[in-house]
Amino acid sequence: MSNELTVVIIGLYTVVYVIVFFVQKSQIDQTKEINASMKSFMDIFKIDEVKKYVEMRNERVMDDASKLIMDNKKFKDMSEYLINTTTEPIQEYYKKTINDRHIELLNVVSQVIIYLEPDKREKFINDVLPNNQQVLMDMLIDHEKNKP
Repeated sequence: MSNELTVVIIGLYTVVYVIVFFVQKSQIDQTKEINASMKSFMDIFKIDEVKKYVEMRNERVMDDASKLIMDNKKFKDMSEYLINTTTEPIQEYYKKTINDRHIELLNVVSQVIIYLEPDKREKFINDVLPNNQQVLMDMLIDHEKNKP
């Protein structure tokens, strides 16, 4: 009975091994099928071609958008209105502030020039302050005229 038991056990092992073999073979076949379908799917969509298409599409969209912005009168009017309403107050404030400061600095410079020796005044103005030369010369002439 021990020989029969050994044959039965070996037979069961063989049956189990054959079943496991077929299960593994079916899993390997399924994996091969999945890989093949993935490969064919990837072959359909060549990544470089898709990237090129996306880049071309983005460029076209940007070109269309820039044309729309440049050709759209309503957009031009709106941007012009915004520029005028936002920059003009800033420009006016800047002009007023800079003008006040400029006059103040010119007064200080004119006082410094007045305290220079008369023969060095014109040379100082020409050498150091060429952009304000005319204004300072006029102020100097006024000072000389009004001098007691």
